[in-house]
Amino acid sequence: MDPVSIAPDGYRDLRDHLAWGDAGRRRIVLVAGEDAVRFVDGFCTASLAALAPGAGTEAFFPDARGQVQLWATILRMADGVWIDADPPLDGDGEGWSLATHLDRYHIRERLEIVDASDRFATLFLAGPAARAWLQREASLPVGSGEDLPGREASPRTLIAPQYGRLADVAAGVLPGHCAGIPAAILQGEWLGPGSYLVVVPRDDATRLVDRWRGEGIVEASAAALEAVRREEGRPAPCDVPPRVLPQEFGRDGAAISFTKGCYLGQETVARLDALGHVNRRFVGIVTAAAVSAGPGATVTIRGAQEAVGTITSAGPSPRLGEWLGLGLMRTQALAAGVEFEVAGVSARWVELPLSRGTSGDVA
Repeated sequence: MDPVSIAPDGYRDLRDHLAWGDAGRRRIVLVAGEDAVRFVDGFCTASLAALAPGAGTEAFFPDARGQVQLWATILRMADGVWIDADPPLDGDGEGWSLATHLDRYHIRERLEIVDASDRFATLFLAGPAARAWLQREASLPVGSGEDLPGREASPRTLIAPQYGRLADVAAGVLPGHCAGIPAAILQGEWLGPGSYLVVVPRDDATRLVDRWRGEGIVEASAAALEAVRREEGRPAPCDVPPRVLPQEFGRDGAAISFTKGCYLGQETVARLDALGHVNRRFVGIVTAAAVSAGPGATVTIRGAQEAVGTITSAGPSPRLGEWLGLGLMRTQALAAGVEFEVAGVSARWVELPLSRGTSGDVA
């Protein structure tokens, strides 16, 4: 049977009901102190000063040339910011370190930078029933997910239902409970709207998993988590090549403020905004053949054999019933009527996430 037609274990539960999954060893950086918000604001594209405690945002951390070093979710807490990002690539060690990057610029600011990646275990809980389960089992109410007054509107607002002091979190004391286990629960869009990142002490992860399994909550396989991620158009570290610019990912409204004060790399971001367009766009590439569309595959214009993009991650899409790759495509090539192929196989491009996107012409 064609593997594209088979949904990975847990996929349907993630989409239609409730499932949990291993979020891996995520990069967790805590910056606590009187100057923490202002300091981190100087290194990311989002406006942190506009956030109320308990609210959050996506953000890019560019270098001095405006090129993306990290894409992350930032939560403002009472005494600083909690920064969450995907685990580094396998075999890449720590890769680029945000904590080291920030500490390099830290001189007299009243703050402390802590890399807490090894201190906690992180699990996803997602699906239409996730919110109701957490309302019943979490010690504090789950946030509404609505935009808070005083910040730029974004459909990807992050709400933390319980926020305490980062200094306590850095010491291993989490601000709430989930099923009787110390936890912090962050609401975001890791696996689509209404998905949650549950952070618990590493030694307590097994207890929480046993509780979920005992209640019959399905475990989503790694393949299911990846399928949903790709369909939602969320770039993983493998989708962020060197020298890529923030606007190329099409997340301006969620991750970039064009009205905030100065930050590292702002000149390039502002110049690109003034131009009004980007030369590349992060989109989905759909083919019917699995083998031809793997990471590293080149997307070409049919007939001319002109390379216009590269696939950075790929796999089956149960929603489409076809193979879905993600990657950066030359903007001009996305015009109507342009036909594509990948290794001789017909391809088409689609907007991401699939739930709101429209597709390009079918080759």
